Amino acid sequence: MVINSDAPTADAPPPTPPTPPSPFDFDGPPPPVADETGYTIREEPYGTKRRVRVVLIGAGASALNFFKNAEEELQNVSIVCYEKNADIGGTWLENRYPGCACDIPSVNYQFSWKIRLWSHYYSYSPEIWEYLKQIERENNFIEKYVKLRHRVEYAAFDKAAGLWRFRIRDLASDTVVEDEAEFFVNAGGVLNAWKWPTVPGLHSFKGKLMHSAAYDEGYPLEGKKVAVIGAGSSGVQIVSAIQSKVDRLYHWVRSPIWVTAGFAQRWAGEDGRNFAYSQEQKNYLAANPKKYMEYRKQIENELNQRFKFIIRGSPEAAAAREYSYAEMRRKLNYDARLCDAIIPKTFNPGCRRPTPAPGYLEALVAPNTTVFTADLTAIDATGFVDDKGEHHDVDVIVCATGFDTSWLPRFPLINGSGVDLRSFWGGPQGVDSYLSVAVPTFENHFSFCGPYGPLGHGSFMPLIEQWTRYIFAVVEKAQVENVKSFSPKLELAQQFRQHADLFLQRTAWTSPCRSWFKQGKSDGQAAIYPGSRLSFLALLERPRFEDFDMEYWDENRFAFLGNGFHTREFDGRDITNYLGNLDPEGRDVQPEYDEHLVDILGGMALVEKK
Repeated sequence: MVINSDAPTADAPPPTPPTPPSPFDFDGPPPPVADETGYTIREEPYGTKRRVRVVLIGAGASALNFFKNAEEELQNVSIVCYEKNADIGGTWLENRYPGCACDIPSVNYQFSWKIRLWSHYYSYSPEIWEYLKQIERENNFIEKYVKLRHRVEYAAFDKAAGLWRFRIRDLASDTVVEDEAEFFVNAGGVLNAWKWPTVPGLHSFKGKLMHSAAYDEGYPLEGKKVAVIGAGSSGVQIVSAIQSKVDRLYHWVRSPIWVTAGFAQRWAGEDGRNFAYSQEQKNYLAANPKKYMEYRKQIENELNQRFKFIIRGSPEAAAAREYSYAEMRRKLNYDARLCDAIIPKTFNPGCRRPTPAPGYLEALVAPNTTVFTADLTAIDATGFVDDKGEHHDVDVIVCATGFDTSWLPRFPLINGSGVDLRSFWGGPQGVDSYLSVAVPTFENHFSFCGPYGPLGHGSFMPLIEQWTRYIFAVVEKAQVENVKSFSPKLELAQQFRQHADLFLQRTAWTSPCRSWFKQGKSDGQAAIYPGSRLSFLALLERPRFEDFDMEYWDENRFAFLGNGFHTREFDGRDITNYLGNLDPEGRDVQPEYDEHLVDILGGMALVEKK
């Protein structure tokens, strides 16, 4: 028997005859490559993101949030961050003075994506830094993005190239390197340039001289005579922390201040004091994440209602003033001199950002404390001379005298028109900001809390997350729509300032108190957001691109539409996402469809049943 493998079997259908060529020209002539103007179609789908580079300065909390979310949300973006210090952490790395703690309850001073159990109601600086450092370690952010001991010394926008060009000093080798990027993000924070007080003879002192922002952590103060200059947030925390340890304490309160119980006092310890969580409380929070969320929300609820007492003439302002007045008198032991000099008479609580420093007022009336309410006259090798000309020997001088809050950068920062931000903001007109996130006429430059930001509005962490989302929206628009530059229109920024300056006269922030909100002056420009925290978060939900001057790389603004397809059709995302999500983890991925569903719901299933 011979078997022919090419022969049809008994059950095989007859071969299909070849399809004859069509007599019709369905496609017609080839489509043109370009139109009469030379315009061509970009051969890539809509949604393609061109590669861009972002340079950040400052590796504190803002930068860490930027890195974390960029890895999850951005594509085709190169990131580098220049940090002048030897490690990440910003203010929580630098500030290690006695009593240094956050003025926001710990559970609300953390990222929504990194919830932890805290040791204290108000966390101290080392624990906050360790929280940030743990984030860095877990994600290896230094190796990926951060150049430590590098300081930006020059930044200028090249209008033709659409790039920021930088000169950066490597502080380890003392050499200068260059870099460039489409976007420049200031993540350096507000309080990052500390300053010495202008007291004659300060640096002639031969004892231990320290600034609160460069404190010699662990330096022993027991049994010493210590002078603390400055009664701002750092000064009040230092005084309350060291008064019981030192032999003699000298302190200056040059102008009236409201010293009130910390935010969300109902949840704090007795008399608004800090407290350590018990193991039982921590176990409860660990075992009940929903209750932990409720706890955080209840405290945040109190924080968000505090804006009402900032409004002058409001019932909340009157209640806060009366309560604070009675509490201050009681804690000052009704000392007539101190009550008259320290308790304000011309402005309400909230003029300065309240700082939780339980024990501060009590420290002022302690037997080993001397409080001066007039200016310090001079300092010499062994101590200081008070306003009456009397000399006092001291072992240690701590200057809690704050920071440069002028908003002016410490290096040339030049826009595409050749204007240096130092001159733009340095004149008598003061600072003009676009919603705190950008500077008018400065291209592709964004900030975490620039002027007119929510400086006194509670925890920065939710605000940092919102600024990050806002900047991402701008970067993605540039990538997809091929935008060369964004710069806020000067007229719009001036209109925002006009609204802010008028509204702020309704608030305690413009009252005659010394405040870093007003560059350390009692009558300075109050460059703070004109509204509540919720108002700010809503305002920054999405960019108002109509407020920007935008330049494009493409002459045809719709060139980004590309070859007619969308990237979603090729990158594995769900191409029916607009109908809802089937993924059990909520991911935007093409579903694995049930192959047998058609056998139940398809029309042929009914035909087969018949």
